[in-house]
Amino acid sequence: MHRFAILTAAAVALAAPALAQATTKPTGTDRANAARECRFERGTTAATREAFAARYRNFGGCVSTRARDEASEREDAQRSANTACRSERSANRAAFEQKYGTNANKRNAFGKCVSLTAKAKKQQADAADRAAAKARKRAANRD
Repeated sequence: MHRFAILTAAAVALAAPALAQATTKPTGTDRANAARECRFERGTTAATREAFAARYRNFGGCVSTRARDEASEREDAQRSANTACRSERSANRAAFEQKYGTNANKRNAFGKCVSLTAKAKKQQADAADRAAAKARKRAANRD
């Protein structure tokens, strides 16, 4: 009976991240970023607008799809930033605190690290999205 309880707890612990990711809902910021990306991808030429309509059907479809992607990118950036900062902090705590600074209670270096790292990772993901949109626009204009 004791073994069953341990196995059940382990299964729940392993399933929790997958469930959390599945329930990530886009925020207003995610939707605003998605709308900006969709306006860029839609473009102004007839060819890019036609390719956009073929891919997403309409602007709302694009925003919905891109907002879910934005939420996922945000969550992934946050998750990987936590891991990266823990690793960096464990390597050399004094250097870590020196690099990221601290607040009045001497305990904010980790928060600053996570914030900066997550922001950088999110910007990388957004740059990749923009590059993909540029490639799709270029392809549409060539056809």
